[in-house]
Amino acid sequence: MEEWAPVLPNPENWSAKPMASPKNAALALFASILVSAPQSARQKDAEKEALSRARESLRDRQETPRREAAQACLRINNEKSIELLLDVLNEANPHSRDIVWESLPSFTDRYARKRVEKELKENRKNSDVREWCVDLLGRFGDAEFGPSVEKALADREIGVKRAAAHALGRLRYAPAASKLDAIAKDRSTDPRLRANAVEALARIDADAHRARFEEALGDPDGGVRCAVLGAMPAIYDDAAPEASAKALRDADWRPRMQAVDNLAAKRTRASVDALVEASGDERPAVRERAIAALRKHTGMKWTLKAQWAEWWRENRESFVEVEEPATASASAAASASASATSAAGEHKYVTYNGITVQSDHVAFLIDKSSDMTKTLSSERREKSEVALDELDATLSRLDPGLLFNVYCYAEELTPFKKRPVELDEKSRKAAVAFVKKAEHEGLKNIWHALSTVIEDPLIDTVFLLSSGEPEVGTYVHWNRVTEHLKDLNRFHKVVIHTIAYSDYKWYRDQLEKIAEATGGQFAFKE
Repeated sequence: MEEWAPVLPNPENWSAKPMASPKNAALALFASILVSAPQSARQKDAEKEALSRARESLRDRQETPRREAAQACLRINNEKSIELLLDVLNEANPHSRDIVWESLPSFTDRYARKRVEKELKENRKNSDVREWCVDLLGRFGDAEFGPSVEKALADREIGVKRAAAHALGRLRYAPAASKLDAIAKDRSTDPRLRANAVEALARIDADAHRARFEEALGDPDGGVRCAVLGAMPAIYDDAAPEASAKALRDADWRPRMQAVDNLAAKRTRASVDALVEASGDERPAVRERAIAALRKHTGMKWTLKAQWAEWWRENRESFVEVEEPATASASAAASASASATSAAGEHKYVTYNGITVQSDHVAFLIDKSSDMTKTLSSERREKSEVALDELDATLSRLDPGLLFNVYCYAEELTPFKKRPVELDEKSRKAAVAFVKKAEHEGLKNIWHALSTVIEDPLIDTVFLLSSGEPEVGTYVHWNRVTEHLKDLNRFHKVVIHTIAYSDYKWYRDQLEKIAEATGGQFAFKE
């Protein structure tokens, strides 16, 4: 693969819809000519010229020309134009890959889509590209690609297998049902693959595979139970409320959190019954999400389970049910409940960079890239010094006994401890010393940091502190980072709060999108 160095847009010149350069305006004109009339010799020449310009612009060091070139390829919408974008997916530059991905799912030409199928079949070197091709074939929604996607279930890489199972559900490809069923009932297989197979079966034929789906609600893996329960309202809405109420008694917090989200989606007496019960959950993260949902449904501001239960006994019969789904999830509303809860004086929470810590199983991710050695304007101090002081102050105020971990990250991720530890004076001092000792170097790989940390089944809340958007990683732009975080979070339900130490709004926007994807909050210091 070619060597590359990230060249980021100048935030001072950035706008949501940047003006096209003359070169790329011409490229867009060529592309528009191509789709306006049947092919002729003149049009073929125009296509050749447009593709030549697109090929050149896709290798530009700035993002705007690359994005315009990818969009021009989409307007051309044929095998040759999509091939240019697939070539970019095979390159090392993650910024370019994320940019061209924006256009790839929208290709409609049959031969362009078949070129994706060919890439899946023939690309034996790059498993990431095979995974992305399987994903695209599922998004295209054409069952013609079912046999190729089914074959990908036997790929040597687990990521490709997971994507194939998910895509088969999107395609509703019934001939693959027997293979999917074998995966779904095999408790020794990868949990994420198993859950994807269960959901795919239900989407292929909900009636025929209902028993397998319901069986998966009792899977030995808590992440599988969580993901399957999360898929239930869209497939078996009739049974989702009862299954969700039952899941509130799950030993694993993740299915309980998903159950709260399911119950929050409908304003019924039965859902409020269950949410009142969940308002006393032993996990603050689950408890506060249930309380946020109750506040949204009822307009009341109680903070304790006993208060909710008493009010509900008196008001249940007069409660007006609403059948349509709620307009916002409990996860989005949970953040708003923190200030009211603290103000009531019942559950006292501390803050980290202005964001309330509603968790007793928390991880702090501290940016150790070279950017953190720069000065934070508002504090007139080095960003790393401000970050260290904020961590120390927060850990000093948190309740002893809380489980926590700290990670330093740049291109690599280094944990304070392999597993979360109890907070006490000794562990606080050791964690602060660990962060202080870590050197600042290199660039930020936020995707690697987040995708690794949220895999810990004990952690329900993550605070990501960053000096700006990621520069390196499998995914770097918020569109791809958030897309894959949401997919991974079907199994984990982790809330990610983000803090940007940056003067640039464009950088801050990237971090804000990551927080929004998991129902977290965003804060920044300039």
